[in-house]
Amino acid sequence: MEFGLRDIGSHILPDIIKDRTYYTYHEKLADLKHDQISSSKARRSGAPNHVLIVVIDALRPDLVPDLPLDFGHAIAPATWTFPSVTSLHTGLRPSDHGAVAHTHPNDDEYAMPEQTGSYPYFPHDLEAAGYETYAGCGFATPFLTLRGWYQTHRYHADDPAEEVLSGYRSWRQGRSRTAAYLHLGDLHAPVAPPAEYVAQRGVNIDLPNLGHIHRYKTDFNESDPDNRRYRENKLRLHRAALDYVSDQVRPLLDEVLDDTLVVVTGDHGEGLWEHQEIDSQITDSRPNYCFGHGGTPFDVIARVPMAISAPNDTVVPRGGWASLRDVPATLLDSCVKDRQDPGHSWHDPIPTDRSVICEATRYGVERKAAYREEYKLIRSSSDDVTLAAELTEESEVFGGIPDSIEEDLLDALPEEWDDMDTKATVSERTQERLEALGYD
Repeated sequence: MEFGLRDIGSHILPDIIKDRTYYTYHEKLADLKHDQISSSKARRSGAPNHVLIVVIDALRPDLVPDLPLDFGHAIAPATWTFPSVTSLHTGLRPSDHGAVAHTHPNDDEYAMPEQTGSYPYFPHDLEAAGYETYAGCGFATPFLTLRGWYQTHRYHADDPAEEVLSGYRSWRQGRSRTAAYLHLGDLHAPVAPPAEYVAQRGVNIDLPNLGHIHRYKTDFNESDPDNRRYRENKLRLHRAALDYVSDQVRPLLDEVLDDTLVVVTGDHGEGLWEHQEIDSQITDSRPNYCFGHGGTPFDVIARVPMAISAPNDTVVPRGGWASLRDVPATLLDSCVKDRQDPGHSWHDPIPTDRSVICEATRYGVERKAAYREEYKLIRSSSDDVTLAAELTEESEVFGGIPDSIEEDLLDALPEEWDDMDTKATVSERTQERLEALGYD
């Protein structure tokens, strides 16, 4: 059915205008917050003309985008967007950059971190090397994370991937050297891909609240056929959303791969009740046990698909575990001379005995996970819970691991444990937006 604005209803139209004005206002504030570059960096010979990072929010390790890229996996630094995206930009762990916030079980307001550190971030260095920078965010949280870090910011009001990518295309046109970060929210709750993609995946749309973090938060029963059917359809819905995203990103890659260093990954994964009984040992303020993200760093939440493609260069993580903390080092290694940043550049082999860390700094007590070789350990200091697992190609199997390995993994965890005092409030309007996304 085709209709014009007059058919929408006059009572809705003012809200539409107000919303876009609201977002434009905050985009301009973010642009004004950006610090001008006071020094320059030498660009590496043969550096790509353009850099593009595409982050698909809530991308499980078993949901690999259908794109003309070779995907592997990396460990996210955190189990939710704000600290993970901060780490992806700075190369620092959440316990080092401090962009974390906890919601206590009895809190009645949303906890949101603040960017208070003076740490370097890769868009600053790329700008110093002559790249124009742009951030396009499909929902509130990544925008709140990145305000001021790019020259141009676009705050999309929960827009689908098509709109976020269109904004980038328009901005990039006519620019000879660019670096951009695009954060897509199509797999983040509420998950609502176009109807044709839902139909292609055979999703039962009659099941209630399928796109939301709503049912079976603490009582998923693996032996109940109705519970299993609900999970299967929820996973189908996520696959349908990824089908849509892949169909939008693929034409863009066809346009830019010849002259653009491209990274496609997720900021964290998404739990669908894989380890609910185990997770119930740990204090969660919602509580949501292995459902959604932000909580315990199980593999479906901590590990994400990752691909990188560079013109005239081969950059593939090899050796030990890759971390999203390595992205700044890898990008700057490709683009600028004399880089100085934490993390490991994927231009060089990763030591096979490397330990990589994922920190859960969001709902209730802090949890940390360490990955090394085929082993993993999750620790909650407040609850005095330690979970050890052997890693398989697709998941993790909890049980006993060698004592020496467990001790090494415990030693690898950062010593800092957040005291849960870090908290900043957000506006009522932003609070409503975040609650609609499942942050409550």
